[in-house]
Amino acid sequence: MSDSTTPTLDPTDGTTPIILPTQDACCQVPCDPPWVPGPACINFQETKTLIIPLAGKPSTGDFGRGEIIITIVYSHHLCLIGKQHGGLAYTLTLLPGEKMTLFQSDRYRRTTSETERFSVQTTFYQFVSAVHQQSTSSDTSLLTQVLNSQTQSAGGGGGVNLLLFSIGGGGSESSSSSSAAQLSVQAASEQFSQTALQASQYTDVQRGLTISNYEDSETVSTTQRTLINNNACYAVNYFVRKVMDVYALTTTVNSITFRVIAGNFNSGDLTPAQISQLPAALRDPVEAALKGLPKVGANLKSPTVIPVPTDGVVYDPELAHCCAQDPALEQEVMIRLEREQAEAQRVGLQIQLMALEVQRRQALLAAGTLTPFAPAETENIIA
Repeated sequence: MSDSTTPTLDPTDGTTPIILPTQDACCQVPCDPPWVPGPACINFQETKTLIIPLAGKPSTGDFGRGEIIITIVYSHHLCLIGKQHGGLAYTLTLLPGEKMTLFQSDRYRRTTSETERFSVQTTFYQFVSAVHQQSTSSDTSLLTQVLNSQTQSAGGGGGVNLLLFSIGGGGSESSSSSSAAQLSVQAASEQFSQTALQASQYTDVQRGLTISNYEDSETVSTTQRTLINNNACYAVNYFVRKVMDVYALTTTVNSITFRVIAGNFNSGDLTPAQISQLPAALRDPVEAALKGLPKVGANLKSPTVIPVPTDGVVYDPELAHCCAQDPALEQEVMIRLEREQAEAQRVGLQIQLMALEVQRRQALLAAGTLTPFAPAETENIIA
């Protein structure tokens, strides 16, 4: 069996065909990985603890008074589901034939240096962490620091420590709860949803845009855009809005651990499935304390979507409802349009007559009529 890539002699003409092998598309450079379908998600991790007092029974010689420390780790997934219009940043009306230049400047770039400048998503992460710290410990120092655009890198590894969500180094923040009801998936989802919504509002305020029809001498970086209304009759309204990324929130319980401390006894971190490792005198009260907790893997999709601002804007043009010309000029425009429409119809009818004439001549040739064709009077017919 011969190799398909080996040239063989062709006996018909004595030539040897050249057959090139099929080249692999990735032989020059490695192939790019395929695009993964589905929404892009931002993952946040939160740890909550609950301390439940444990009363002993000295008459039976048990371990005396103690406490149960319950720790639950949640994952909050913000998955991108679409985009929507944000707040109105600027409006403009151009009359027929009018031309105007708009200057779009970024306030955030003017008020921060290059070393203190982050992407809009990083700013959102920072505000999520700052708002979470404020809601759990009433400490507004981090929120004030982020609002003043003086966020510095912290944590090990030289990363940006975002507490609740960390990049490059650092962990996640934990908060304490006073009741078991606050450890439910619904409570954790609602609390994080409010945190994310407030962080989105702070991000929108800090990353504001300035759009005007005059160039500010103090503006360092501007985007210039020229708008022209070539319409002869109607004005055009422009609505400039920010573009928002819309995320859906899903909260999942990652892990549940507990620790029992009673007297000199310390159980260490155990899972609910390891409750049998406790002394018999402690199993019943611990089981009662763990009964109302959510299960590992339980998840809840929040009905509230989270809009997060982006650096993009969209210019939506809208044609005005009324004509800006006086009635006589408007009627003149309508008459001109009707005349042009009639001329277009005349040209179309001429093309149809020419097509019919071609069919007639072909039919004569097919019937064997070889006499000269009479010229078609298309111009006279239309006229």
